[in-house]
Order: sequence, then C-alpha cells, then structure tokens
Amino acid sequence: MARLIYFLAFVLGLVLIMNISKYQANEVSNEKFNFDKTADKNLKKKEEIEKLLAHKEEKVEEVKVVKEGPLVELTTPQLQSGHDLYKKCIVCHGKRGQGKAAQNAPAIGGQYPWYANTQITNMQKGVRVNKIMMPYISRLSAQDIADLSQYISKLPYMGRK
Repeated sequence: MARLIYFLAFVLGLVLIMNISKYQANEVSNEKFNFDKTADKNLKKKEEIEKLLAHKEEKVEEVKVVKEGPLVELTTPQLQSGHDLYKKCIVCHGKRGQGKAAQNAPAIGGQYPWYANTQITNMQKGVRVNKIMMPYISRLSAQDIADLSQYISKLPYMGRK
C-alpha cells in the first residue's frame, strides 16, 4: 500500500513540475491593461478581415456545370446487360468501379475481362471464398458473368477511393 502511495505522489509531482514549466514560458508584464490599445488592435484586425473578405468576393468566378456523358458507351447488347447487372455492384464497388475502403471492396474498374470472369466464377464455385459476394453472384449464369466482366473492363481505372 505504501508503494502505491509513493507512486501516486511521484506521478502527481511530475504532473505539477510539467505544468509549472509551461507557465514559465508565458510572458509576464506589469504594465496596466490599456483598453484603447486593445480596441485599436481589434479594429485593425477587423479591417484586415474585411479587406480579405472583399478581396475573396472579387475573385469568385461563375462555375460552369459540365454534363458528363455515360461512363461506358453501351454499344452492344452484352454491355447493356453488363450495365444492368452492375447496378447491384455499385453499393460496394462504386459507380465507377473505384472500390470502397470502408467496405473492403477492391477497385475493379478497368480490370481485364478474363480476370474478372475468372474471379467471379471462382467465387461462385467456392474456389475463392467470399461470403459477402455470394448472394450477388450465386444466381449468375456464365453469360451474365461474361457480360458483367465486359462492362467492368470498360469502366475507367481509378484505384481505390
């Protein structure tokens, strides 16, 4: 019990010493507080802030909204089918296939079609275990997987965001 008391006293002493050393760094002045001086300083700061805000408002330019086209040109029935199938994938992999780190979903945009096809097929067969993907891919046919792989390959590669 005595050791505990000594330890607590030692820690308390260290804390006090550390706090006292911080107070020594503060500047001490014995001159009287001058309200007029402080008011002038505050007025100068206020004027400077107003100048900065006025300068900021001058530089504001009108932003033009650019309408984006589709991510993938759906020129074939295979790509249209892949686009329809990919709507379920957006939740985890993102609209552009960029992946989501919070869900531990990899970036798949721009992936080679043969690679995406192989991975989805392996997950479906149980060669590669992924419990999160199983509800989404368990009912896909071979043609669905091929369509989805083609669509994924046309998405822009962006890396994980």
